[in-house]
Amino acid sequence: MREWFRVFGWNKERVLFLFHRITGWILTFFIVGHVIFVHEVVYGRGTWNSLLLLDSSILGKILLIIVTASLIFHGINGVRIMLIETGVLLTKPKEQEYPYTVWLTGKRHQIYVLAMGIIGIALTILAGLVILV
Repeated sequence: MREWFRVFGWNKERVLFLFHRITGWILTFFIVGHVIFVHEVVYGRGTWNSLLLLDSSILGKILLIIVTASLIFHGINGVRIMLIETGVLLTKPKEQEYPYTVWLTGKRHQIYVLAMGIIGIALTILAGLVILV
């Protein structure tokens, strides 16, 4: 697991892989926490209301923004991975010549990663405004 966080010398693909793993864990913890949170309704109105106070606090809103940003990134990056797996974002194969070119420098992949960043940031800002208001 220590290898996940050794980012020096990594390319963009490895960094996106790291963030995909981290956001996956964040979403997993959120789903488990959400199930526990909803289950607390069986203990009565007082317990439920105290949990809603946590949810409406500034800490709760910050955690919700983190979960929302994780969900947006994880989804958009998942689409990128599917497009790579189906060959849409890959460059056409050609004869190998030294120095070898990496397919990550392909125009389609670069454009998608840029669009992924712009759309992800815009959606996260929009979600943050909705959550905080």
